[in-house]
Amino acid sequence: MAERESNDNSGASEAEGSDQKLAAAIYARQSRVRDVAYSSCQSQIDMCRELAASRGWSITQVYSDEGHSSETLDRPQMSRLIASIETGDVRRLVVYSLDRLTRRMLHFQELLKLFERHSVTLTVVNDPSFSDNATGRLMANIIAAANEFQLDLTKERMADMRAAYKRDGKRVAGRVPFGYQTDPATKQLVVNEEQACRVHDFFALAAGGSRPSDLAGLANLQRWPDQKGEPGKWTARRILKLLNNRVYIGEIRNGGSALPGAHQAIVSITVFNEVQNLLASRRTSETKPRKKTDLSSRVHSYLSGKLICGQCNRPMSTSISHRGPVRYIYYRCRSDSGGKPRCPGVNVGAYWLEQFIASAIADIDDPKSAIPIAMREQWCQLDERQRQKRLPQTILRVIYTHSTGQVTIEIKPEAVAEFEPNETQTEEGKPISEN
Repeated sequence: MAERESNDNSGASEAEGSDQKLAAAIYARQSRVRDVAYSSCQSQIDMCRELAASRGWSITQVYSDEGHSSETLDRPQMSRLIASIETGDVRRLVVYSLDRLTRRMLHFQELLKLFERHSVTLTVVNDPSFSDNATGRLMANIIAAANEFQLDLTKERMADMRAAYKRDGKRVAGRVPFGYQTDPATKQLVVNEEQACRVHDFFALAAGGSRPSDLAGLANLQRWPDQKGEPGKWTARRILKLLNNRVYIGEIRNGGSALPGAHQAIVSITVFNEVQNLLASRRTSETKPRKKTDLSSRVHSYLSGKLICGQCNRPMSTSISHRGPVRYIYYRCRSDSGGKPRCPGVNVGAYWLEQFIASAIADIDDPKSAIPIAMREQWCQLDERQRQKRLPQTILRVIYTHSTGQVTIEIKPEAVAEFEPNETQTEEGKPISEN
């Protein structure tokens, strides 16, 4: 026995084995994390500790999964527990109840086989009679089946509740769309007045012909914050998703359809349908799907989102024209954002402008250039294609003034900093080359 004094090796081994039998681990789990001082996991752990102390066991490890469902065994602390069992570090496990391990019969059987394979003794606080004999296994399976039934029943009730909420036009869950916020008491959507003004602008400009890329460029240029309060995060895809969202006309999603919602609409159904018709007219449903190897069909606009019209200070977008088999790509000012008409005749060839900017950066003979000579020398060593691909990482903004032909190039400070480690960075916005 461990208490008996002995100097031989067999006595030491017996003492170590006794200590191992007295050691135990605790596993606790709760499905949801709640902002409370005393969580369910803490309560389970305390009750498991009390049982262990009453039986003279020492707790060597505690595994606690907070905010994890019993639907799967793929939980962080459960995975750690299984690994510890397989390495022989855990031989006795204490849980408050069997459903803390899992509510699924299949998973419960897997755990029992794991415990049996590695000689792990399972102790359940709220079931002191639980044992590993035939009767104990039968009762454990009955309890596990009842837990699985309860889980499925709860899921059915939740589904019925969500369906009832939707029939009443109430929000069930999901992300809060831009333009709304949730009521602290009811969790239903209420209008955020400041964001709603931006939503109005987006739909008004889109109804006037502005494309999602134009709206994203305008929002980023004006530093409009998104739902998280972060400016400069707008993209054409994000704008398109916003324009297609029927929540803005007072509806909620119900699978593939929509139902009348209980929240206030931000956009009229007339404006919304007008925008949908414009978006639909731009889709080319007859276009054949492109092969992955068909590189000739791809449009590369390396200044997309960075080129600004110098006459109206709005972003310029790409445009494609065909003359027989030849395709020409242009940058045009065709934005109606801000309620201003687009600048007529303002366009420039994409290839020409990109080559002009790349050549200006690589001009080592220009004494007036504000770009470090080391950076220009590096660009001289690049071929045409490499220069084009590097433009998005190098250019901060380009202002093209069609009436004068002036091109103002602003370089990203970080692109210049590596060539001027001990000098003041180039002043942004300084024209480095003019046409």
